Amino acid sequence: MKLKDLINALAGEIELAQAQLNHNLDQLAVLDIEDMAFMDALDHYSGQAQRMGEAAEMAGFVGLHAVCGHVLENSLLLASLPQEERVPLITFLSAWPLLIVHYLRNLDDPSTAAGLIDHLRSAPSPMDEDQAMKVMHMLGAMPMQIAMPGGDEETQRPVLATPEDIALVMPDDVDEKLLEGFFQEAPEQARYLVELAHNMATGNSGSADIVAAKRVAHTLKGSASIIGLRGIAALGHHLEDILEYFERENSKVGKHVTDILLDAAFCVEQMIGFLSGADDFPQQAQHVLQAVLDLANQIDRGECPGLPSTRAASTALLSSASGTVKYRPDTSAVLQPVAAGVIAAPTAALRVSVQRIEEMFRISGEVSVHGAAMEARIKTLVDNARALLQQNLRVQKRLFELETVVDVHAFTRSQSKGRSTKDGTFDPLEMQQYSELHSTTHALVEEAADARALAWRLEDEIAQVAGVQARQQRLHKDMQHLVNSTRMTEVGVLESRLQRTVRSTCQATDKEAVLVMQGGETLIDSEVLHRLAEPLLHLLRNAVDHGVEVPDSRLAQMKPRAGRILLSFARQGQQVVLRCQDDGTGLDLPAIQNRAVERGLLAAGQAMSDDEIARLILLPGFSTRHTISEVSGRGIGLDVVREWSNAMNGSVQITSQPGEGCTIELRFAASLSTQHVLIVEVSGQRLGLPSVQVVRAVSRGLGTFELIGEQLVYRHDKRAYPAFRLAAITGLPIDAGKALEDYDAVIVRLDDKIHALAVDRLLNSRELLVKSPGKYARHMRGVAGLSILGDGGIAVNLDLAQLLKSDVRQATMHTAAPLPQLGQSTLPAVLIVDDALSVRTSLLQLVQDAGFRAEAARDGVEAIQALRTFKPDVMLTDLEMPNMNGVELTAHIRNRDDFKGLPIIMITSRSQDKHRQMAEQAGVDAYFTKPYNDIELLQTIRSAIAV
Repeated sequence: MKLKDLINALAGEIELAQAQLNHNLDQLAVLDIEDMAFMDALDHYSGQAQRMGEAAEMAGFVGLHAVCGHVLENSLLLASLPQEERVPLITFLSAWPLLIVHYLRNLDDPSTAAGLIDHLRSAPSPMDEDQAMKVMHMLGAMPMQIAMPGGDEETQRPVLATPEDIALVMPDDVDEKLLEGFFQEAPEQARYLVELAHNMATGNSGSADIVAAKRVAHTLKGSASIIGLRGIAALGHHLEDILEYFERENSKVGKHVTDILLDAAFCVEQMIGFLSGADDFPQQAQHVLQAVLDLANQIDRGECPGLPSTRAASTALLSSASGTVKYRPDTSAVLQPVAAGVIAAPTAALRVSVQRIEEMFRISGEVSVHGAAMEARIKTLVDNARALLQQNLRVQKRLFELETVVDVHAFTRSQSKGRSTKDGTFDPLEMQQYSELHSTTHALVEEAADARALAWRLEDEIAQVAGVQARQQRLHKDMQHLVNSTRMTEVGVLESRLQRTVRSTCQATDKEAVLVMQGGETLIDSEVLHRLAEPLLHLLRNAVDHGVEVPDSRLAQMKPRAGRILLSFARQGQQVVLRCQDDGTGLDLPAIQNRAVERGLLAAGQAMSDDEIARLILLPGFSTRHTISEVSGRGIGLDVVREWSNAMNGSVQITSQPGEGCTIELRFAASLSTQHVLIVEVSGQRLGLPSVQVVRAVSRGLGTFELIGEQLVYRHDKRAYPAFRLAAITGLPIDAGKALEDYDAVIVRLDDKIHALAVDRLLNSRELLVKSPGKYARHMRGVAGLSILGDGGIAVNLDLAQLLKSDVRQATMHTAAPLPQLGQSTLPAVLIVDDALSVRTSLLQLVQDAGFRAEAARDGVEAIQALRTFKPDVMLTDLEMPNMNGVELTAHIRNRDDFKGLPIIMITSRSQDKHRQMAEQAGVDAYFTKPYNDIELLQTIRSAIAV
């Protein structure tokens, strides 16, 4: 049955039912409620109204169904009204059938629908304004349904977008594997759809883009329909029909159409982002779907889709009831075109769980740590091999001396005894003595030579192992780079969301702006990128709302009508440099300063530089707007940017030129898990400073620390920087006797402030795996994480932003002056002196395992040199040593004022009483013979220190 025939049949049915309806009303007007006839009449009347509504719904006339539903609702009120109060309701009920028939017979006349709606608004239980608007919209769409080609089909395209049509409710019984596949493919397909629509909006597309967009819309529609995501399925379905029309007609897509297509693509992408937890729910979804439905219905009616809809009937209805409907201005013309030919279809991907990636990354980090440890061990082996060769040379020298002494001694004895035969040869006894002594000496020399050859071979083998380890290290770095890249994401994935933000902000502020994104291929840790999204959105909203002028103002300044916002990303080493630059009016520095004075942040007339004034906009709650809008006025935009930068150990810089625009630059680390740091030593502890905040590391002698009053200042390169001892602000002990010229300096930048830090030593600069200190260290101020170094030691990575806060700086201002001597460590120190390497090694291990600090020397001369920098609490020495033996060393110590009371323990293989007495006379406190008892020795050491 044709649609017109349906309408005529419905009108005829209502006309035929008019007489029965009037008869029922007459009874309802006079009968008592208790009368059974009253209830029969009410039942017949309400039943008739209900059947009319159901017939209208079956025919697809949702507007008439709503009208009948409202009539039914009012008719049921008769059962609760006394007879004398039924007149207004009876009057209302008697008029609606004729109004519906008149509307159906004159669908081209908008006033018929308006009259019907006015009648419903005047009912005893009137239709509310919002519902009336919706019903009016539905009634106004009926003439379009008649004009639709294919209007005789059973299912018609809806004309009104409802909240149910954009629902994104995930069914409880959804198949997990199906859902997993959807989330794997849908985000990339949505991004591809946005790019295609972007090209259409900028006139940079061809028929192939339309075909590709239709294919993507069809795929998304099918996937969403199978899962049960009605919102995505509805948008995809109608988008597919629209794109199919343009593919079939091979016609150019006009600006009005491309605006709708781009909004719809953005909406689909945001819906998918919302489902995956990466974005908010698209509040504009119903408005976007309505625009898509209007366009699709316009195409169904055979109208030209290149112009806005000419729905005269519905527009007239909407206007008559509530005035002109206000739509947000179109700003699609300000979109940046995507280069032709660069769009590629979504590529295949392998889905791997986050837990597995995290485990891979952890293992890669552990391998890196062990690789660094192996590198340190090999370096130690090389040093030991060289020391072994030097030791062999010394042994060889001693053997040559021994051989010479033996020869001379043998010759002297032979001359003195005159042991020779008459023919001048040695007698048998002399020859025997000579052969045994000299052969043993020569054999010892040969063994030493063989040992030296083995040492050379050992050094060659170690060199080869070092070469293999170096190649393995290079391969591991490549592997670590690949593992790290699995967590890295191109910043370009945010582009569509950022474009959408600029577009919506322009619509809300009646401005036009072009967002140009450079460096979209820059790789950033996915976690960093996820955290970066919110600050970026605030930056762009701020650039549009506060920076870019309205079009008329820009034209008056000889600027392009649309503003230009340049968002660029670049990698500099291990850090990312982000710049957001607009060509707007720039910062109004006088207004910012006045606002700061009004809020009590500044004193009136206080002198400030332009940079200092500009940074006021980063303060919490600061805004120059006196009224709050959807976009600004609350003062939370750039405060979010500042807090994010501080959390990332980054920096924020602001530059502005009046009338030329403003640039906000962010610098931050590209990864949260690995960090490039400068390793320094402070009070015996190794600390890591983030390289992203380090401006320069300066060795001692190239700059000078000076104490001016109570403030420490560092002078370098004709500049003076406020300075602090890093030991003071980290709570480590300070060596009060250390001169200022013995410190190295690290110049750091935090936001717009530059400081110099005094450190004991500059050690190394490298990329480290940063591990969280855990919940037990969360109370520690200024600790960002821990890293394991190559030698197995721990480096504490510092949070300089927290350490150098203003309140911390004030608290540590006075610590620049010398403090009481606290020592570099509370552990007792032991100096070990022995010429035997095995004894030195075993004693070092023994005392270190017992909790002492220790250093070793080979003889008395080296021990005296070690005392210049090492302050022992007790000394362990051997008796017999080259250059200076233990008795001579003890006598030297007892004659020095600085170490006169140093406890000295002698450990020797000499057990005779004469050796013990000689040691006691020299000043030895305790005497042990080898082999010694470890427990007794440690008890003696502790007793000596306790005294």
